[in-house]
Amino acid sequence: MDSRPEEYELNGDVRPGSPGSPDASAPRWGRNRPINMNHYANKKSAAESMLDIALLLANASQLKAVIEQGPGFAFFIPLVVLISISLMLQIGVGVLLIFLEYEFLTSDPPSL
Repeated sequence: MDSRPEEYELNGDVRPGSPGSPDASAPRWGRNRPINMNHYANKKSAAESMLDIALLLANASQLKAVIEQGPGFAFFIPLVVLISISLMLQIGVGVLLIFLEYEFLTSDPPSL
């Protein structure tokens, strides 16, 4: 790729005169749009959220399988305790992140 990371501003706009900017020569890949970093961050957050949900569902499935196995299984108690702790921590962190994001969105921005 021709462009270096320092050619992009934090909001994703390309600096004038750099490769890929509207006033530069014809783009090499046929796209005349700058990279939108906010769009990338949103997609990355969505992918991470999906992975978190997948981990939560996998833990719930493992807990169900262990409980169906019954107390006759050699590691029944430790597995139930550890998987339950994992589920509680995941739910607790998720709720905490929701409250922190709510507080961040409703608070006044810091003055410079």
